[in-house]
Amino acid sequence: MKAAMFALLFLALGVCQAEPLRIGLESHDYLPYYRALPGKPAEGYAIAVLQLFASSQGLALELEALPINRLHRNLQTTDRLTLVFPDNPAWSRQLKGDARMHYSRPVIRVVDGSLVLREHLGRGVDSVRRLGTVRGFTPEAWQERLRDGQVQLVEASDIASLVRMLLRLRIDAIYANPEVLHHYLETSTNLGGDRLLLDPDLPLAQTAFHASSLKHPEVLEAFDRFLVEQSGELAQLRREHGLACGPSDLVEERPACQQPAKAP
Repeated sequence: MKAAMFALLFLALGVCQAEPLRIGLESHDYLPYYRALPGKPAEGYAIAVLQLFASSQGLALELEALPINRLHRNLQTTDRLTLVFPDNPAWSRQLKGDARMHYSRPVIRVVDGSLVLREHLGRGVDSVRRLGTVRGFTPEAWQERLRDGQVQLVEASDIASLVRMLLRLRIDAIYANPEVLHHYLETSTNLGGDRLLLDPDLPLAQTAFHASSLKHPEVLEAFDRFLVEQSGELAQLRREHGLACGPSDLVEERPACQQPAKAP
């Protein structure tokens, strides 16, 4: 009898281990953090983290890029997705409705701030009358001034359009993640990564990317252990993806930034 029970248990475990880890990704180009577009291989730091986690658990990884509304609809109405990334308890509340979501520890801590032309650095908050951001991206740090009419919000479909508007002085600042904007400048323009700079005197906000799940909190528990146990490896991955020493990296529990040793 015991032998039969152990055989059944072994078969059950084998089935579980064969089940792939299916993660739904918000379809977005947010390099160097991640880029997930339908029909194209996903890439970036977050993808490397998810691949490393799946490998550590002995699981095959399947990634599916979807618009955010379809992402949450599939999570709630089908059993196809195990996790969603990125997510945050404060995001997409209307889409989630009354669903009891579970969230991981912060996978990536992010600083979103106000970037200006290098020659406009330090002019102060009153110099910003027109604030640019990517459509659908909420400039949380500027909400009070936007609500009071002190600042006009100008939305564009992508970062490239915002950079062009800033260079032509059609907007005064861009509200974005500085690492994402720096990556765009370095890889897609000849302007140089320091043509636009994060102004520390202008509003900024901290948030975090989490993984979420509706039906698999046990996977998130394993993911949380992985994030703690592999923190050194994750810091190395941030260095490999050009995220070390940026504003967002410096708010991580274990920054990837390696300062040179001081001379004795």
